[in-house]
Amino acid sequence: MKENQKIINHPSRNIQTETYIEGDTFVTKHFYDGKDAYVKEFIYLTDGIKKIKYFNINGVQTKLDHFVEDKRQGEEIKYFVSKAGAMKSSKIYDNGKLHGANITYNEAGQIIKHEVFAGGKCVLKYFRKDDETNDISNVVILDKANVENLPKDEYEKLQTLMANNPESFVE
Repeated sequence: MKENQKIINHPSRNIQTETYIEGDTFVTKHFYDGKDAYVKEFIYLTDGIKKIKYFNINGVQTKLDHFVEDKRQGEEIKYFVSKAGAMKSSKIYDNGKLHGANITYNEAGQIIKHEVFAGGKCVLKYFRKDDETNDISNVVILDKANVENLPKDEYEKLQTLMANNPESFVE
């Protein structure tokens, strides 16, 4: 048994919870065993940041979340179950609100949706030329009032695009 390990069984729902300390990290594992599902949830708490990894019945990671004070913070990644390690989507949160790039991929790794948020509001939408490349063909600014509230890297990317490809902006 690991240091300070505690196992709790929940008789009404076939759930087992295991908690222990691993080095400087507090780890909690929830094992859900339903009729056709067995999910593992690993919770790591380090320096006030809670990192949660979700796995499916075959042990393939399906999602990664980060929380600070029970609010989403940082990157949330979802993975394709059929293709281990292949990213399905990536979202950036700040203080519980979408704040940054929100990108969805197909199983071939090509971007199929790319939006940028500021404080929970969708500000930009990027469109691609075709499925073969991830080159941006058009940009739609949905919320001009919030452009300056974009994360610094996204704002700089937008300014570069506006300077180098002004024809790609659509009203």
